[in-house]
Amino acid sequence: MENYFVSEGTTFQLYLVTYDKPATVTVMVSQPEFNQTVHIERDSYSLVTLNYTYMITEKHVTSKAVLVQSDAALSVFGFYTAAATADAMACLAVEDLGTEYYISTAASGTAKQFAVANGLEDTALVNVTVSGSLTYNGVEFTKGQSFSFSLGYQQSVQFQSSSDLTGTRISSTVPVAVFSGQRCFSGMSTSCDTLVEQLYPVSRWGHVFVLAPFLNHTQDSITMVTSSPETQVFVDGATETREYFIENARSPVRIGLKEMSIVNASKPIMVSYLLQESKPGVVTNYDPFFVTIPPSSASRSYYKFVTQETYFNYLFIVTPATSEDGFYLDHHPLSLYSFSIQYFRGYSAFNVFLDKSEGQHEVYHDSTPFTIFVYGIENAISYGYSMGQETIYPDAPLPTPTEGYEPEGTLHCLSNGAEYQLPLSMVVEAHLDVPDIHLEDPLCQAVADEYFAFIQIPFSGCGSNVLSEDGKTYYENTVYGTIPGTSIHRIEIPVKCEMQMNETLGMSLHPKVTDVVSLGHYNVSLQLYQSEDFSNLITTYPYEVDIHGRLYVEFKVVSSDQNLQILVENCKASPSLEDNEQMYRLIQQGCPQDTTLQTHAVSDQRLQRFSLHVFKFNSFGEVYLSCNVIVCHNGTSPNRCTQGCQNRRHRRDARGSPVHLAAARLSQGPIVFKSGDLQTSHTVPYFMLVAVISMMALLTALALAIQKRVLKSRDYSLLQCTED
Repeated sequence: MENYFVSEGTTFQLYLVTYDKPATVTVMVSQPEFNQTVHIERDSYSLVTLNYTYMITEKHVTSKAVLVQSDAALSVFGFYTAAATADAMACLAVEDLGTEYYISTAASGTAKQFAVANGLEDTALVNVTVSGSLTYNGVEFTKGQSFSFSLGYQQSVQFQSSSDLTGTRISSTVPVAVFSGQRCFSGMSTSCDTLVEQLYPVSRWGHVFVLAPFLNHTQDSITMVTSSPETQVFVDGATETREYFIENARSPVRIGLKEMSIVNASKPIMVSYLLQESKPGVVTNYDPFFVTIPPSSASRSYYKFVTQETYFNYLFIVTPATSEDGFYLDHHPLSLYSFSIQYFRGYSAFNVFLDKSEGQHEVYHDSTPFTIFVYGIENAISYGYSMGQETIYPDAPLPTPTEGYEPEGTLHCLSNGAEYQLPLSMVVEAHLDVPDIHLEDPLCQAVADEYFAFIQIPFSGCGSNVLSEDGKTYYENTVYGTIPGTSIHRIEIPVKCEMQMNETLGMSLHPKVTDVVSLGHYNVSLQLYQSEDFSNLITTYPYEVDIHGRLYVEFKVVSSDQNLQILVENCKASPSLEDNEQMYRLIQQGCPQDTTLQTHAVSDQRLQRFSLHVFKFNSFGEVYLSCNVIVCHNGTSPNRCTQGCQNRRHRRDARGSPVHLAAARLSQGPIVFKSGDLQTSHTVPYFMLVAVISMMALLTALALAIQKRVLKSRDYSLLQCTED
């Protein structure tokens, strides 16, 4: 779309990002003609730049739609840049486009604008129902009036107005792309700034949104737009709860956002966020930017995104995860980065500082889904975009009623709870609305997308119960569809998550240091620290240690269920995993056997910490540390974790049934011993650490592999990992 600055320094930059396969990508514009093909390696990116001649400055239909075609999975990010203004967007694949949209723009400023583009279809018949006023083909259209036009293959059109266009409806006979923003926005901290965002179709809207202000702002604003009349919206914040009634699409609600909040709407809505305040920080004065807020149902656990070195960049994560544990950014634990946290009603918002970095990044969590916002600020300039609603792979479209759609409910048991997915057809057939679908606690209600109603089932809360049967532990609840104002259930679906007796772990060497393992409904993490305060996590290798120093080890069950317990039951050292003759017992039946072993006190029963002297393992060429770790629940009985140390005289098995072991290997290392501790002729081991995880009757093996390779040098022996 048109930028305020029309000059040679004004560009549209496309970042093309690949996943697990290389791609050949072609970027095309019909007129003026542009055709550039790039070959991109897997897990990499390329930059294609269009100059200012491809900007839409015309007041009529043009052939300036930009078409990107790839032979492999691809993400595309667009950056609008000029001398003193910029913004960015995550571009949508054709599969994510729709036939119905509503415009959202900022209220102030001149030259509000939106654009419609047709990519692959021969003809798109488009109808516009105006909110505000705008002129097309010399005719002025005002609020409630409509007009139509057609777009051919790779054609686009742009509309501009000085009035607020929020609530303007776009409908088309075929899927089209719709973009919104302002050519020149005048707000609290700027006199003229370009805003841009690609909009999501109505089919991708949602009921529940988690909002949090960026950069400690208290004067930014959000805009809420509905496609249905008489939509009720609750905005729940820490200091107040506000209720709004949106009469129709042309009567949007615009409010300030000063604290982390949760939006609940009775019908699907679109929420957009305008950052307009400017507070001193790494930059004193920066420009506004404009982003859409993905609904909470649209989150996922893996993203790729891009940043530019022109800006001080930030990654903003919104998630139900309770801590940074389990998050990895560019192959490193999130704890290594500088970030701030906001908490509200079971959700966390992490604002991660990325400094001036250029190119692609990736962020993921081992189990918990989340949404992200990426933004950057510099003096008198900024950009921002969101991710979560788009399809992760362009070649994997959403199911449709005629393609892979099955009218059956699906239960997913996750580490932080469960999610039940109910086809909307069942809700309609029961003559119910989505908010009528709830759990044992009626306040725990479902949300919906185009085809399904989703309801989150926490293991603690919403009426969930913990049961113990036949040595197994279960979480259970019930999904109800209730006639409003009555106790009559038209839908009643019991749901239950079982802790399986036997689980086999499938591990990945991604990230390089893998210290978290998924065990069905839980994650168990193993981490090494440099000191007894367990604050300096070891993540960079080689790691230099004193030969008489201590190794600090932490086991933790990662779950939102605070009623879990963990116990390190058995630990032994041996030359190999299969060697049962040459062994040195460290812990047996929860009782310390080694004089150097020290247990460290913790306040959370979901983790256990201990330390031991490194030199104890010097006599072995290769050394393995094998540990059985039991995970229990407070609601089960008997509970092995509460029994702690059991000597031979009083030993008994609280699990009550034989257990099958399975194993997975992880790598950690190498370790460098400090100069002077060892002679270079010595053979120095480093460790393969194996943790065997048990959840009541569940016992699974976790391995931390550290094998020996010695490099002789003048000052020290360097120990390097071999690939497993």
